[in-house]
Amino acid sequence: MWLSRVPRDVLTFHAVFMAAAIPAALTVQGRWLGLLLCLCALLYNLALPLFCQWRGDREGLALWRFLLPLSIALPCADWMLVERMQTLQFPDHGAPRLGGAVPIYFMGFWIMLLWPLLRLAQAWRHGYLWTGASGLLAFVIWEWAARPMALWHAVDVTQIAGFALYPLLPEAALCMLALWAWRQLRHQTALARLIAGPAIAVFYAGALSLALLWIG
Repeated sequence: MWLSRVPRDVLTFHAVFMAAAIPAALTVQGRWLGLLLCLCALLYNLALPLFCQWRGDREGLALWRFLLPLSIALPCADWMLVERMQTLQFPDHGAPRLGGAVPIYFMGFWIMLLWPLLRLAQAWRHGYLWTGASGLLAFVIWEWAARPMALWHAVDVTQIAGFALYPLLPEAALCMLALWAWRQLRHQTALARLIAGPAIAVFYAGALSLALLWIG
């Protein structure tokens, strides 16, 4: 079974973190929620590299370094959706916002999804198929859960069960492109890996724009 080839530490770390973070996020509201989400983003991005270093997981640590600039850049695509497309809104939980539009904790949230997806893809023969399919499923779940958790909601677009359809394929493509870039650049210079993050974010913003045009 392919999961037997996955380091158990990967599954244990994320299971423990999510088991603590999700119930906590469901029990608070307003500014306390904003504070908690900022704390979760910060703690994840401090704990994950320390955990990888402690367990001797060089690949996991390198992947975190690669994905962090991408995670920081990706909220710019959401900024576009809020300010220009006006298809996305984020409730005010008191957290500072990028451009006055996107709560800053999202800069640390994207990596929470991308890191485990790409790390698990290393144990799967058909890594791109795994990453695209599992990424699509993960984003469907998060898009569906975002409204009851008061994280974000779509505006004036085609929706099913409370989540927008147009971001789903761009999100799956984002996961697959991130995996491809990681495989191509993991042994390249730090500058090349750093530039990849904003470049992938630009691709994602363009894919969202086209999906919004075609699906609406």
